[in-house]
Amino acid sequence: MTSKTPYSPRSQRGVASVLFMMLLGLGLAGLVFGAVYAVSGSQSQTRTVHAQTQAQLKAWGGAEALRQYLYQLGAAKSAELEADSAVAFTGLDGVSAGIRAVSAADPDCEGATKVAAQVTGSSGGANALLALVYCASGKPGGGGSSGSDAINIKGNLDLSGDLQVLGDDKARLIVDGKVSGAGSLNGINHLYAADSVTLGGSTSIATVFSEGSITLSGSGSYNKLSAMKDITLKGGVSAGTLMANGAVSLKSNQVVAVSAIGDVQLGGARVSMLKTQGNASGNNARITAEALVQGSYSEESDGAVASGQYGQSLTTPKENKQVSMTRVAGLRVALTALTPTTISSPRIDAYEYRAASNYQFERDADNRTVVTVSQVSGIPDGRYFLAGSGANQDWLCSSASYAAASCVAKICAGHSNYNSCLSYDTVSQTWTLAGTSMAPGVAWFKGNLVAGQGDYANSFIATGDIKTAGNNTTEALNYAGYAKVCNNSLFAGLAPRGYCSSGSAELKPQPLGNIAFAAGGYIGASYSGGRIDLTAANHVYGDVLAGDLLLTGGNTTVHGHVVAARMGNHGGNNAFGASTKIDLRNLPSSFKPGENPLNVGQPASAKLLWSSYR
Repeated sequence: MTSKTPYSPRSQRGVASVLFMMLLGLGLAGLVFGAVYAVSGSQSQTRTVHAQTQAQLKAWGGAEALRQYLYQLGAAKSAELEADSAVAFTGLDGVSAGIRAVSAADPDCEGATKVAAQVTGSSGGANALLALVYCASGKPGGGGSSGSDAINIKGNLDLSGDLQVLGDDKARLIVDGKVSGAGSLNGINHLYAADSVTLGGSTSIATVFSEGSITLSGSGSYNKLSAMKDITLKGGVSAGTLMANGAVSLKSNQVVAVSAIGDVQLGGARVSMLKTQGNASGNNARITAEALVQGSYSEESDGAVASGQYGQSLTTPKENKQVSMTRVAGLRVALTALTPTTISSPRIDAYEYRAASNYQFERDADNRTVVTVSQVSGIPDGRYFLAGSGANQDWLCSSASYAAASCVAKICAGHSNYNSCLSYDTVSQTWTLAGTSMAPGVAWFKGNLVAGQGDYANSFIATGDIKTAGNNTTEALNYAGYAKVCNNSLFAGLAPRGYCSSGSAELKPQPLGNIAFAAGGYIGASYSGGRIDLTAANHVYGDVLAGDLLLTGGNTTVHGHVVAARMGNHGGNNAFGASTKIDLRNLPSSFKPGENPLNVGQPASAKLLWSSYR
């Protein structure tokens, strides 16, 4: 029997490509997440298995060190590496590596540089050999700054509480979406919204620009309102100048100057100067200087116009002799339409900041906490287990169980010597930090983070979401300063070397040191996490960078800039509730809000594409 539809190889290409890419993606994901974040096999008490495990740990420590090295090089410099060349490690005993092949602009890495390498870890006569393929992209130091915007929000912003900025008379609130709510805004010099602005609270802002419409009620004063659609004022709102590409509607408001390409309605308003290319109407309106109306002007009651011109017709009650306007046939009122400003989109990816962190917290295949340490005085670089027993909690050890001989440092302090300060929930993949304090440094968590009780001189970064709990005080490294970061008596001898130079009594600021909290990151092409919840009463000393949504509530004060990038998939909008303050007064000289590796250019990145034991 002959099919009515002949077989066509061309018709099958799309299906084959889709299936191939699906299988390839699943295969790579399985290799990466099964190999990078797991130490093969369970530890045994026998000497042979213990040695093999240590060799594997060292191999993965070398793999991470090599990735950090490629991160520092970026795409162009990585492409200059020579194939079949050895790699020398400093501070990593029992680790050797070699570059096997280098391919610039490789399609497997989406145009980045592909580097194939081998890393060998050796311990007690046992060896572990890893074959690795990396993708290095971007430029060294790539990233940029979140700039002078105290608040940068992508997506809609719900304002139910009071938002106040202190200490910056030129503070800007940038919202790539709608702004709405009955809350108040104060201390903000400039509000730019890519969509409509609807506010009903007590607000005072110098300049508001909307790519949509502006609707203001309640009370407040504004110097300049600009909308690419309509402007509507109600209640006790007053303003200096208004410009709308659409219509303007006023009630009993006081405005110095109104300009509109569309029609203007003045319901009992007091205006000094009026210009419109449409029609204008008043109901007991007062124009004290001049009105220029390209269309018709009408007054329904006892309004007045000191002087002016209209192009078509004038309508007033017979008894009203206060409208002094002259008809000019073909009158043209010159107005320039508003155009939008380009808004930069913030980029927040926790995985791009991993290489610059001091402590990397993950779970291995046996559900044990593994910490990769980098650039910390008193702790050799490498991978450790977080272990504890009895009065000895939260120690970094080479074995999964606490043994004094195998442990190098205690990095966290619980509520007592018998309490761990860190717990992990396997179902929600959430770390909970609650205790007294933690060793200073950039702390990176794979998963979600609840920053609970304690005083911390840390910059916290999580690939998932971050939520704060009560009685949490977090100071970013650049904010905390030398005494808390480099000379912390609770964790004597443990200091992040990049911030604490030998022989110096001053902190050396680093880009990530401006961040108090950063959340969210890419897993392949999909974005994960990025929601930061500050609804508990908190004081945060440093920048807050949410890869997706930012929520505030209670009595929240952030001594730094805040960013919400709306890169993820959480439902709802950004929301500022209760009382939220951005306090930029009396900042330490080492802390520069907004100067973190974001937003400009392509950040340097080095990601593991493939790995296998040999």
